[in-house]
Amino acid sequence: MNNFNNVHDFLKENQKLHSRIAEFYHSLSLEAENQRTKLLLGILIKHELELLDFVSNYFDKAPDKTQQAFIQFDPEQNLDALFSTDFDRKQVTSEQVEVLADRFNQYLSDVYQGIAKSNESQEVKVVFDNLHQHAEQKKKQLSIDINEMDDI
Repeated sequence: MNNFNNVHDFLKENQKLHSRIAEFYHSLSLEAENQRTKLLLGILIKHELELLDFVSNYFDKAPDKTQQAFIQFDPEQNLDALFSTDFDRKQVTSEQVEVLADRFNQYLSDVYQGIAKSNESQEVKVVFDNLHQHAEQKKKQLSIDINEMDDI
């Protein structure tokens, strides 16, 4: 993600990112040989699709004034770097996948917090605080889901 003109543009890019992450997990799932890893990737795909739906709901709920509000934030991290891996995709472990998930979640959390802090508009702050809080709740739920998977 790069500089955005407004909240609407950001949300569109954010949707694309969640879709890209879900597709990335899906491609890993197709190549991974370990069943536990495949199960984890399935949980992560569901997680990303739920986040995508949450972001999509902002288009229906957020007033046009808020969606058109100017924002400026340029995350320092290159998106392609988020998707870089140094493991054999067939032999990927659940631990390696968890590291990837943490990387994606932390990136999004940092972006949401950064935009909320760097903008003066109260409406913009509310949107990005909500996105951040939701992402944190989903991260906790994901942790619970992963722990329950360990019990299987």
